[in-house]
Amino acid sequence: MIKSIVFDMGGVLVDFNPERSLKNHFPPEYRDAVRDSVFLSPEWKKMDKGEISVEQAIETMTSRLPQSLYNEVGKMVLEREAEMPPIAEMYPIVKTLKENGYGIYLLSNCPDWFYEFKKSVPAFTFFDGFIISADYNEVKPEEKIYRILFEKYSLKPEECFFIDDMQANIDTAMRLGMSAHCFADRDLERLKTDMQKNKINI
Repeated sequence: MIKSIVFDMGGVLVDFNPERSLKNHFPPEYRDAVRDSVFLSPEWKKMDKGEISVEQAIETMTSRLPQSLYNEVGKMVLEREAEMPPIAEMYPIVKTLKENGYGIYLLSNCPDWFYEFKKSVPAFTFFDGFIISADYNEVKPEEKIYRILFEKYSLKPEECFFIDDMQANIDTAMRLGMSAHCFADRDLERLKTDMQKNKINI
């Protein structure tokens, strides 16, 4: 029986959309270079893993780009509330799950700015616990961060339902015994149907 629902953050609870950010901040001729230097960079992964600060990451990311882009890259990375608005339709789902007695947890690859950012996501008021990759120097889809979640909150994998937008993260969850749903298509009705198939009261 499912007792706990575990959410990813970007692409599930907040609208993290690098392509939209690139279009909002840069003309077409610069987007590929900025994508490669920022979102696809080693520094982005190191931020999530807590190995470097956001400021250090931005300094290295921008060093590969024309100086005229430095300020706009900084805005894109630092103005998190504007770049990652809550997915409004998820709020009532989280609220209903909490009201129906489920434990609600977050398992996210995210730098340590999360604790300031979380104030901007109303659904987080219903959460019972947060596992943020930067706190543990571990990231999904590696198994260790899932095991940290289980241990810290005394969760049994077979009693958890995990929602993430990356198939690799879903694969690890299922390998460890969790039920899981890939939300890459952002299809709320399909998510609810899958929950109901898992006898979750939603």
